[in-house]
Amino acid sequence: MTSSNSHQGMPFNTAAAEVRSSIMSVLASWAGLITEERSVGAPQRHVVGLARFLHENIPWLRAHPAAHDLIDELSTLTRLARRASDSRSVRVIPVGPCVREGCDGKLRAVVKVVPGAQPKPSEIRCSADRAHWWASSEWAALASRMRTLRDHRRTWYSVADIEVLWKIPSGSIYRLANQYRWRRRKVSGRVFYHAEDLHNSLRS
Repeated sequence: MTSSNSHQGMPFNTAAAEVRSSIMSVLASWAGLITEERSVGAPQRHVVGLARFLHENIPWLRAHPAAHDLIDELSTLTRLARRASDSRSVRVIPVGPCVREGCDGKLRAVVKVVPGAQPKPSEIRCSADRAHWWASSEWAALASRMRTLRDHRRTWYSVADIEVLWKIPSGSIYRLANQYRWRRRKVSGRVFYHAEDLHNSLRS
């Protein structure tokens, strides 16, 4: 996806930037788990260095109880990265926060523009979950929902959120999630854990 940069007049691939940010976050979280549990030095904090570090530790990661989370996250990020490299351009118009419960994504009105063809109908998509989208015929109902939606208690936290808010190392987070069977969901290639399960585990 590309959108215009109003300041420079140059195309900017919004989707690619979002995927790159998610890749950095996921790789850094898993690198943190390895350095904590194996007591080894941390890699350089960039995509190539983090990816190389994880690759060098594949045999150890394969035996880890949370290995399935790593596979799920990397598989999702791979799909998102391939989609972001699509050569088609679109016009993107910010709409507001996603109205689906537990979703931290941003809604955007999207019009696809394919060279040599008529622009495809507009739709509103969530930046975090591809299942959250609305056709143009649903915009009025969506606008009403956005107006009436009240602030509510946050119900999902990423590994990075938990690290910052509760000062828990990423390695301990994955162990707790596996031990206490926290409910989980994936958004943009990142795993989020249910707040209720997290709070219950911390209290116990």
